[in-house]
Amino acid sequence: MLTPWTRPLSTRVGRVGLLLALLALAACQRDAEPVPGAPDEPVAAVEALAEALREGDLKRYAELSLPPAMHAQQKALWRQQVAAKNPVDAEQAQRYAELMAQLTAPDAEAALWAKAEPKLVALEQELGPKWTLGVTMLSGFATTAISASETMSEAEKGHATGVVTALAEWAGDQAQFTDRERAKQALGVAVRTARELDLPDVAAIEALEYDPMLEKAGVAFRAFKEVVSAYGIDADAALSQVQAEVIAIDGPSALVRVRYPLLGQEVRFEQPMRQIDGGWYREDAIEALERSVAELDAAPATGMADSAAAPAAAPAN
Repeated sequence: MLTPWTRPLSTRVGRVGLLLALLALAACQRDAEPVPGAPDEPVAAVEALAEALREGDLKRYAELSLPPAMHAQQKALWRQQVAAKNPVDAEQAQRYAELMAQLTAPDAEAALWAKAEPKLVALEQELGPKWTLGVTMLSGFATTAISASETMSEAEKGHATGVVTALAEWAGDQAQFTDRERAKQALGVAVRTARELDLPDVAAIEALEYDPMLEKAGVAFRAFKEVVSAYGIDADAALSQVQAEVIAIDGPSALVRVRYPLLGQEVRFEQPMRQIDGGWYREDAIEALERSVAELDAAPATGMADSAAAPAAAPAN
């Protein structure tokens, strides 16, 4: 279970740091004993989530994360959030459009490789012994950022920390990142995916409804797995070996320990689950939806308060 269970530096080392941060060390905790006789539905629910990720079906993953009524609420909330959000910065929107134009150009792979290969050569020559130190520092920064995050749940923090640990050891080999064939393969995936997404500008993204958005996100997620596979990370193999067991249960609440192998290490984290209308769902997904609804409900009142305060301040000018 990688990215969807968790929440681009001027050098290539920086990009590795971002990968570590996005993918995100098993929490150093004493293992709790499984609860004897605990219902296996929470386990089945977690295994179904892992299978949806293995298949790259983010629509299905979203449906499994929330009960039907709340999932319908999430779909309705999506359009409200898009309408209520601040406009995207014009410079960022232009950079995105330029990038997509490069990735979807008829000669994209050849043109982009002509730019990328000299940078790989420079990377080999410039970093050398500094690479290992850079990876160590960046993994430390990532772990600290995860621990200090105010938006990640404890389950997400535990999972992200475990992935950082596995990735930090794997990323110590600089040759993996300067290998020409791997880079070409990853570039080919990026070009193919940009064409399949067919989202040439920010406006096209903002126009998406909830289900089409998840379908596009699934395309991007499957491409992401292909890219990391080019560099030796078999995400699907990890997802197919997910093991889950209930370690605490109290009525409609359960705590499930999740484990899976990644790059020769075992990643583990604890996932709280909640039972609603007979089904078991991710507690962090439920709480995130509840927060989003509360924030959106509060936004109009804040706007009205700001509008009312403006005339009172005018005479002071």
